[in-house]
Amino acid sequence: MTTDLHTLILIILCGIVTLLVRIIPFMMISRVHLPEIVVKWLSFIPITLFTALVIDGVIQQHDNTFGYTLNLSYIIAIIPTVLLAIFTRSLTITIIGGIITIACLRLIF
Repeated sequence: MTTDLHTLILIILCGIVTLLVRIIPFMMISRVHLPEIVVKWLSFIPITLFTALVIDGVIQQHDNTFGYTLNLSYIIAIIPTVLLAIFTRSLTITIIGGIITIACLRLIF
C-alpha cells in the first residue's frame, strides 16, 4: 500500500483537528468555576460511556433482522476483567487483562 503526499497531509491535518477539538474544551473549562452539582454530574460521564461501550459489545443486532443476540465471548471476558479491576484498581492492568482475555477467547470461539 502506498501513501501519496496528499493522503499524508490529510492524515496529519485530521490529527491536528482531533487534537484541538479535545484540548480546547479542557483549556476553556479550566478557567471557569463550575457549580458543585455540575461537577458531580460530570463525574458520572466516564462510567456511563464505559457502560455503553460494554453493552454495545455484549448485545449485537444482526443485519436484516429485528432480534438481538448476546455475544458469549464478550460476556465471558467481562468476568476476569471486572475481577482484575476490583483487585488491582489499575486501569492499565484491567485494559491489558481484558484485551488478553478477549484475544484468547477469539482463538477458542
